[in-house]
Amino acid sequence: MIALYHSHPDATRFTANVLSCRPSAAGDGLWEVILDNTAFYPTGGGQPCDAGTLAGCPVEDVISLGDGAPVMHLVRCAEPLSGAVEGCIDAQRRLDHMQQHSGQHLLSHVLYERFQAYSLGLHIGAADSYVDLVDDGSIHMTRALANELEAEVNAWIARDEAVRCLFPTPQQLAALPLRKAPDAHENLRIVLIGSQEAVACCGTHVKSTGQVQAVRILSWQQSHGNLRVFFVAGLRALAYAKARIDQADQGARLFSCNVCDLSASIERLQAANAALSHELAKARKEVTLLRLTALQPEAAPQGSLYLAALDGAAEPQLKEGVSFLTKRDGRAICFLCAPVEGGYAVALGVGADSPLHAGDALKRILAELDGKGGGRKDSAFGRCARMDLNAVRLVLCAFTAA
Repeated sequence: MIALYHSHPDATRFTANVLSCRPSAAGDGLWEVILDNTAFYPTGGGQPCDAGTLAGCPVEDVISLGDGAPVMHLVRCAEPLSGAVEGCIDAQRRLDHMQQHSGQHLLSHVLYERFQAYSLGLHIGAADSYVDLVDDGSIHMTRALANELEAEVNAWIARDEAVRCLFPTPQQLAALPLRKAPDAHENLRIVLIGSQEAVACCGTHVKSTGQVQAVRILSWQQSHGNLRVFFVAGLRALAYAKARIDQADQGARLFSCNVCDLSASIERLQAANAALSHELAKARKEVTLLRLTALQPEAAPQGSLYLAALDGAAEPQLKEGVSFLTKRDGRAICFLCAPVEGGYAVALGVGADSPLHAGDALKRILAELDGKGGGRKDSAFGRCARMDLNAVRLVLCAFTAA
């Protein structure tokens, strides 16, 4: 079988003869089609397969059957294909994969030159891509370092170095500047960039580094003791840059400032918000204490029962509230609640002279209110889906009467 995706990676239309066509073994309505030649790249080497059509029918997957074996096309069509058929490759998807793969080779090259870090594998995703590298702990990625690496990659792009793909003889292979010694392979394919970068690879690539356009490192993380670097290249990198620029422009308009002053404006807003949050918490605490000071207790079998729903109070105010009441009244049994997202926050506290165990009592209460929580003898906290102060009253009175 002739692999046109290797010899003509920019070809998006081709004609081939159908060698076989049979229903998919998975019984999913697809046909397994084998051609005498194909431009459809099969999934492999971290690169997804091409998409497109055969004889106007969508190709949903492309699978390599092994070295020297034909490529299987899983095609959705009403009846089997036969004879000569025209293939049409999704040109945008092919270009995107070529840019990501060639961009990764450049990124891997500069990481190897800087840290002697071998690439372990590539994954081209729908939104971004990542490359895994051997890392003995010597690579300490920072944004500043990522910017340096990007600058080196983009210098390669600016030089518009030639990208060549070849199946070398043993003599030719020995003369190549291989970044990583390849495994023994009958049909070993090398991707050579300029005169300094060469590595074994089965993927599709651009013709020159200028076609990569740009590479942007997005983030990084340690993965199983190695370094995983997330990136975008080509049109993805340009779209990423445009989105960031648009967001910066929009932010500058909202702050009525220049983009170069946006960071300072955000810092000022954060400082103002922090001050307001502090004042709001202080005001909430004062309002809660005023409400609790005016709260009249109900008689209970063994103490004074305080029940209150405090709309607008945050969970810290509930905790402070029960502490305030139980310190003021040694026989107090205090239940406070406030609406929160998804239900209610609750707090139960008892004074030093109360025989009630707050943790045990709150578990009983929350069992009635579809909630969970618990705590110590003097205080307990939790959340519940609904609130019924009368049900709370009955449970606490029953507990104190026991």
